[in-house]
Amino acid sequence: MPPGFSNSAIVAPPSSSRDSKSPMEPIKTEPNLERAHRACEKCTRTKKKCDKALPACSRCTRLATTCCYDFVYTAPAMTMVEPAALAGYLLGSQTGDKPGQNPAASRQHSILDPDFDVHAESIMQFFASRSLNWRDSCDLYFRTIHPWLSIVHHERFARSVADAGDATLRRPELALLVLCMQLVTQYADSGNSDQSSGPIMKLPAYMAAKRIFAVMRAMGEPNLELIQCGILLGLFEFGHGDFNRAYITIGDANTMAELVQLRPGKYAESDRDAMPTPEQEERRSTYWGLLIVDRLLHAECRIMTLPFHVAAPVEDDLLPTINVIWDKHSQTPNTSIQHHPASVQPSVSLGIFQRLSQCAILLTRAIELDQAPSGPQSVGAFSELDVATRALIEAMFWQASRWGEYQECFATCTCVLLQIYCHHLHTIPAAQIHPHTSNVDVLKAIAGLNFTVRIITDTTTDLNDHLSRRPDLLAPCCPVTPYSAYHCLRILGNLEHIIPDADTRFHDIYSSLHFFAKRWTSAEHLVQKVELFLIEKDTATGFSDPDYFNRGTSSDS
Repeated sequence: MPPGFSNSAIVAPPSSSRDSKSPMEPIKTEPNLERAHRACEKCTRTKKKCDKALPACSRCTRLATTCCYDFVYTAPAMTMVEPAALAGYLLGSQTGDKPGQNPAASRQHSILDPDFDVHAESIMQFFASRSLNWRDSCDLYFRTIHPWLSIVHHERFARSVADAGDATLRRPELALLVLCMQLVTQYADSGNSDQSSGPIMKLPAYMAAKRIFAVMRAMGEPNLELIQCGILLGLFEFGHGDFNRAYITIGDANTMAELVQLRPGKYAESDRDAMPTPEQEERRSTYWGLLIVDRLLHAECRIMTLPFHVAAPVEDDLLPTINVIWDKHSQTPNTSIQHHPASVQPSVSLGIFQRLSQCAILLTRAIELDQAPSGPQSVGAFSELDVATRALIEAMFWQASRWGEYQECFATCTCVLLQIYCHHLHTIPAAQIHPHTSNVDVLKAIAGLNFTVRIITDTTTDLNDHLSRRPDLLAPCCPVTPYSAYHCLRILGNLEHIIPDADTRFHDIYSSLHFFAKRWTSAEHLVQKVELFLIEKDTATGFSDPDYFNRGTSSDS
């Protein structure tokens, strides 16, 4: 049956007539019924057969839409698209009149009609078409992504979906958010994701979410859920290798955030024990989530030189107050209320999302140093940032029971340190980068790189051990973790003569990068780049390129 048709659209001839015509031929009308002198507006514009019945034609009656014969027809300058067809196109499925379906989901309107809208039923059809339980998808999101990116308030979300039962959601913004939550849990490994249509960036679910997000952002008022959708879509695009699109998506989300005046709030000593409302906390957390993803994007060299979208916080801005630490043994969240300013000392115990917010602040400072037009600076100019980053790493080391609990935070901190030292070393002639140099700044930078490489090696070695027994631990992995490993491999390949056990460390980190490639497509791209570098290791353009630091680690050659 052709797309857009349903069984109810075919009218069978009377069975009592032996000479009845084929059902595909037009049905003759009774001569005594009143008819219009021409086809109605909707049938004319959509080029459908109209029976011209009065007061409304049978097609408009069946579609429960207004039938108008008094109109002036102007040939369209563009193809008319109806919501039912649009939903089928976006979600890779067909929509029509189905038994028990909400009429709003199948009612057809031109995109030029004033009441054109995206319906929650059309969005949620993705889950039904793939026999997925959307509540299971949400639970997976809260177990994996939510601990380090707590932008959706768990309690408020539970209230929003409580009245849905097992049925579809009512509001399209909420339905789109659920679809985006399902997206970011998708693995790059074809065995763990819905990749029936090919590469993960061609997933029907992603293409649907992206187009629906664009329509709703353009035609509706900005709201918190749409901003959250933008953050998750940007994270998905970044993690799976579409960096330019991710940068644009985060920019769109930040534009909406500016319009609704999304801010982190201010710390006040008198409010230390105050209980924020779920709405207040979700707004603050969404700001921090937007900041984090915006900064993590700049770990990719093609984005590193572009300006930030989200304004950096100041010292008295409030860190996320409600923080969730997921207990992987009991599979239950542990939520605590903590009021701390952005300038809080690293020695104060914080949860993963709060720690990652601190890391995003440090990464902001490191990238701003790299972009500064003031020219070469000594390592002493970076000492304050170096001390702050090391202090945060030490605090997390003593607070965590294992590396994996703060893996995203460790990875971001190591990106900060690599950025600091490589920013300096790329101003130094390659011949001076050795352990016996008289250049004190070079010796400090080498010591800093050794410290950073040791941290990355220890975290990845611990992670490798756990992943070999529990591959599911990849689920909460953040896309910045592969970049931390990749930049470390670049340094090991160029400075193997000054870094102890460089070959062993290279092997351990390279193994982790292969693990990460099962989760994020961007890691697979990094693996391919490393393999290319290894092939060219003995050439002037490979890992042993003596002029590597004159180009900096952000080089993508």
